[in-house]
Amino acid sequence: MNARFDRPHPEAAQPDARRLDGNAMAGDLQVLFGFDMTVAVRTCGSCGHAAPLGAHPAYTDAPGAVLRCPSCSDVALRIVAAPDRYWIEMRGTSSLEIPR
Repeated sequence: MNARFDRPHPEAAQPDARRLDGNAMAGDLQVLFGFDMTVAVRTCGSCGHAAPLGAHPAYTDAPGAVLRCPSCSDVALRIVAAPDRYWIEMRGTSSLEIPR
């Protein structure tokens, strides 16, 4: 067994007042994707856990916003907004299931 998965991510064990749920990013996700992405089910590329984006812990108090896997706390999605563009990173996502 991989030792990386045997212990929780250090941030997962600590209560954090900055931590919101993924619904806090609903507006930004709606602007970027054109529909309610909080119901899209993301499968984690690290641990294989599947959950709606709205159930992912969100951190929105930095220059960008970050969603983390609710199971292993690896980064799921990063969004950085500038006046003229967005940067989106989803490298920790193995799949994204979007309802029709």
